[in-house]
Amino acid sequence: MPANFATPLPQSPRSDILEWRFPKPYHNLTLTGRSRAAWHTSFVIPQLNLLLDAGLVVNNLRPKHIFLTHGHSDHTLLTPAFVKRSDPPDIYCPAEMKDALDGFINAKTMLNEGGGIWPPESTSPYLQKYINNKKGGEPSSPDAEDGVARHDPSSQADVLIEDDDSPAQEQQQDAGDDDAAADDDDGIHPLLRTHRTHPLRPGSTVTLARLAAPQTYTATAFACDHTVPCLGYVFSAVTPKLKPEYRGLAGAELRALRQERGVEITAPVATPVFAFLGDTTASVLASGPEWLGGGGGSGSGAGGVRVVITECSFLWEEHRDQADRTRHTIWSDLDPVVRRSPDTVFVLIHFSLRYSDEEVRAFFRERDVPENVVVWVDGVGG
Repeated sequence: MPANFATPLPQSPRSDILEWRFPKPYHNLTLTGRSRAAWHTSFVIPQLNLLLDAGLVVNNLRPKHIFLTHGHSDHTLLTPAFVKRSDPPDIYCPAEMKDALDGFINAKTMLNEGGGIWPPESTSPYLQKYINNKKGGEPSSPDAEDGVARHDPSSQADVLIEDDDSPAQEQQQDAGDDDAAADDDDGIHPLLRTHRTHPLRPGSTVTLARLAAPQTYTATAFACDHTVPCLGYVFSAVTPKLKPEYRGLAGAELRALRQERGVEITAPVATPVFAFLGDTTASVLASGPEWLGGGGGSGSGAGGVRVVITECSFLWEEHRDQADRTRHTIWSDLDPVVRRSPDTVFVLIHFSLRYSDEEVRAFFRERDVPENVVVWVDGVGG
C-alpha cells in the first residue's frame, strides 16, 4: 500500500516575520520581528547583536545582547532558546524578575539534561563528560543537539558561524568548560553557566559590550507603566566628539595638541538613537521624557531619539476600559504624542489579537495618521 501523508494547512506565501530599515542617518540598522499582544513579541537588530524581548524565535540568529522588558510570557517564553554554555549571552531585565528568570532558564537546562538528580555532584561521570569534553560520538555540549539553539550570530549577526560540533566549536567548548569548572566563586553549577543576567532599574546604563570596535552603544533603562515591573530602554550611539574648549581651533593647532603635547581633545558623547518600550500606557511618552527631546510634552522633539518602538495594543475607543485595566496603550492617547514629535518615527507594535491584520490596516488607512508612523503589520492586502 502507498504511504499516507499529512496535509499542510493553507497559509500565505508572505512571511509572518516583518522587517523595517531605520531612517537616515541610522539606515544601517534593520528591525526584524513579530509582535502581537498576549501571543509573542520579539525583535532582532542584527547589526547590534541585539534581541528585544524573547517571546519568539525570530530567525536562526542568537544575539548576545538580550533586553527583556518584563516577565510576561509573551515577552520572555523563548528566552531559554538563546542561552548557551560555550558563548553565554548577556541578558538585561528588571531587577524584580532576575531570580525568577534565572530559575526559568535553569529549569530548561535541567530538562535538556534529562532531569534526575540536580545538580549532579562534581565527581559524577555525567558532569565530567562535559567538563572534560569527552569524544566517542557524544555531543561536546547538549547545545549541539538542542534543536532551537544551533546557531550564533557573528558580531554583526548577519553571518552564521559553524555548528556547535565543528572542531573550532569543540575547542571553544573545551576552554569555556575548563574556565567554568575552575571558577566556583559565583556558586553557580558548571552546567548552569549558560547566560549572564544583569538586573536593571530605571536609570541604569549599560554598554553593549559584545559589539566589534569601533562601534559603541549604550542602553539606559526607564520605567514603563504596566501591571508588573516593566522597563523600556533607550539605545544610544557613543562617538568621540571634540571637547567644547577646543572648538574653533584650526586643524594644525588641534594636531599639535594631540600629537606633540598628548592632549586628549575628544570625549565620548552618547547620541540617543532609538527607544524600545515594553507593555505600557502612553503616559510614559506623554510625560515628555528628555530622550524624546521634550516632544511628548511640548516642542518639536528635536534632539531626541530618531525612532520609538512602542506598543499600541488597542485601537478603538470602545476598548478603552480594557486598555486602562490592563495598563496598555490605546491609539487616541498615543496620537497626540506622535503629532508633537514629527522628527521621531514611531513604530507601533503589540496589537491586540482581537484585531485581524486587515482590521489594523483598515484602521490606520481610514484615518489621518501622521507620516512618522510605521504600523507593524503586513501592508499588503485588503
